[in-house]
Amino acid sequence: MFLSSTVFYFLIAHLLSTTLVGSISLLYAIMNIAGVAFVLGFSQGLEHFISYHISRGNYRNVRAMIRRIGIFAIISSIAAMTIIYFISPFIAITLFHSDFYVEFIRLIGIAISAFIFRDLFSSIILGLKRYRTYSLSYIFVNIFSYFFPILLLFYSGKAIYVIIGIALAGLVNAVIFIIMVLRIYLHLERTLNSETIDPFKTLFIYSFPLFFASIMTTGANYLDRIVVSYFLNLSFIGIYNFALVISSAATVFIMPISNMLIPRLSSYFSLDDIRGFKRSIRMLLNIASLVYIPAAMGIAAMSRITLYNFAGKNYTIAYIPIIIIMIATSLFVGSVILASGIKSVRKTRIFLLSSGLALLTNLIFSIVLIPRFSIIGASIAYSSMTIVNFIVIYVYARKFNISNYDIRTIGKIWGSSLIMFSILFYLQSIFSYNIPLEILYIFLGIIIYTLELKLFRVIKPDERDFLFTIIPERFRKMRDMLKYISS
Repeated sequence: MFLSSTVFYFLIAHLLSTTLVGSISLLYAIMNIAGVAFVLGFSQGLEHFISYHISRGNYRNVRAMIRRIGIFAIISSIAAMTIIYFISPFIAITLFHSDFYVEFIRLIGIAISAFIFRDLFSSIILGLKRYRTYSLSYIFVNIFSYFFPILLLFYSGKAIYVIIGIALAGLVNAVIFIIMVLRIYLHLERTLNSETIDPFKTLFIYSFPLFFASIMTTGANYLDRIVVSYFLNLSFIGIYNFALVISSAATVFIMPISNMLIPRLSSYFSLDDIRGFKRSIRMLLNIASLVYIPAAMGIAAMSRITLYNFAGKNYTIAYIPIIIIMIATSLFVGSVILASGIKSVRKTRIFLLSSGLALLTNLIFSIVLIPRFSIIGASIAYSSMTIVNFIVIYVYARKFNISNYDIRTIGKIWGSSLIMFSILFYLQSIFSYNIPLEILYIFLGIIIYTLELKLFRVIKPDERDFLFTIIPERFRKMRDMLKYISS
């Protein structure tokens, strides 16, 4: 997703003004907030309960859930498109400061409806443990979602065709996921074995707290952009959004681990394997840190040269927000793993507290800092919610005996990452900005970090074995390198 979105924003940054780039990024924010709102928190609940019932052989319950979610998706998508259509003039004046964008917003309403189907049905695929199917479709969906709008922009030269492309791509992606789920549904066993409790009712009770938590989390993630658009203008949004796009690069390494984690931990929970559960939490905390922290520190170190090469001179002021965000997310990356552990033991109500506090913190910092410090204030506000969210999740993870940090290993990872950061940041500051040098810095950073992992013996055998399950067999050289580093 990072590569596709980076290419997307790189191209529109060179084809459109910062104001139009800002309007498109704001429309994406609206699409994500509204999409999460109309999904009602069912996505994560589906992952957990479908995996849970599959492990127990309750295929009848799985089929019932899929049928009812299909009906819900139809009703919710129609409601979303209708509401967005009627409130579009208000959104255009309030956030875009012009009624020129009314049609843009109404078109994004179609994309929101498609988002609902894609989000729900992709969660069903994950719950069914079809990881390969999900991974391949996820790659296609993200590439198509970003490149199809760009093709329409090249064809027409008009910004509105980007939004048309987003809407059409969303519809195509939704149809793909619907077809995949339908094919799996038709081949599910028709066993009479089922729980006595209504599976959809149980799913709703589980997901209802997640609905509010998802709203608050997504709102918190995009609130700084909304405040920037309200107090400043769309041009600042365009520049700041590029900082967030580059900052999101590291998530490409953590999301596959996070997406596969809930079904795995749910299986341990259904089998009452507490030892396996805690062992997995400890291992995955190490792996998340092992992968995310160096990636984030590398991105922070090369933020100025990246902005200059891929966006242009007008965007280079965003390098400080990138560094601020990368440091904050690296320090508290463990919250992703701990949150998955809490969801797997069905203690989802605490996410109302964590998300609510994160949203409140972001709101306060955004209102106070953005008018005075512009996009630097926005990055501080954005980072504050990461800190607050981690504190709440960590406290409850310890209460439920889920937290299982390996401080020594994570300390080694931080030490290795900071050495790499210092070298790359210094080299970037003394040489000119160009793409060949940036590529050289990337390879140099990988070499430095790899040698440090070997020197400090960071990777344990069980962590290596888990990484082997993620890396396909055909990437033999990568697997051999991992084996060498961990030996």
